[in-house]
Amino acid sequence: MKHPLIRRWFSRLLAGLAAVIPIVGTVWVLYLVYKILFRVGEKIIYWIFRLLNVLRGVEPGAVVAEGPEGRPVVVGPDGEPLANQTHPWTFEFFGDDVVWFLIPVMLLLLAGFAVTNRPGRAVLNWVDRAITRVPILGFVYAALKQFVDALRNLGGPRKFKGVAYIEYPSEGCRLLGFVTGNFHDPQAGKDVTSVFIPTSPNPMTGFIIIVDDDKVFDSEMSLEEASKMILSAGLVSPESYEASLR
Repeated sequence: MKHPLIRRWFSRLLAGLAAVIPIVGTVWVLYLVYKILFRVGEKIIYWIFRLLNVLRGVEPGAVVAEGPEGRPVVVGPDGEPLANQTHPWTFEFFGDDVVWFLIPVMLLLLAGFAVTNRPGRAVLNWVDRAITRVPILGFVYAALKQFVDALRNLGGPRKFKGVAYIEYPSEGCRLLGFVTGNFHDPQAGKDVTSVFIPTSPNPMTGFIIIVDDDKVFDSEMSLEEASKMILSAGLVSPESYEASLR
């Protein structure tokens, strides 16, 4: 790749990828969330109208054939389509996609209102205790709950307290970590700091180390700068460092 033209085109390709991948990734995540909510809403409406069709006399074993425009219709014993009868377990109308999406959103809002008052919290606490007592399932539930709680508290009082350097594995080498707390170690008789060391480029995994206060060095990075550096595997440098080099 020594030819200048090839290098130029390759650099443009990388620039395009760098610009498009975050956008596409964000859209993809939003699409997945939309599809999940859509499917949940569709299933809720499916069972509601299945019940309504049973109540109005449409048998669950009704014969279904392909009608006009490829849509399924219910046929009678004589093989002729029944008038104004579409598939007994479907219901379609203009804007139904939006309704399917909004139904689970509204249910989530109702659940949020429910668990933020005293009776709702009591029910949620009972469910927590019941599930956590089940082997394996309780472990998975507890882990997911802690993860969700951590995400909710990222902007609150329990967020990371700063970005620090830990000298490891040898002198002159540094690990980049997030300070999570400070406490007194009664066995060592000194104050210590808990630091989360994330892996790169996937910061959702990592490990916790307990370090003496005098072994923790302030990196002078913001949480955002450190996160970008970790996610990019070091390709993105902190803006404060880049400014000092100019």
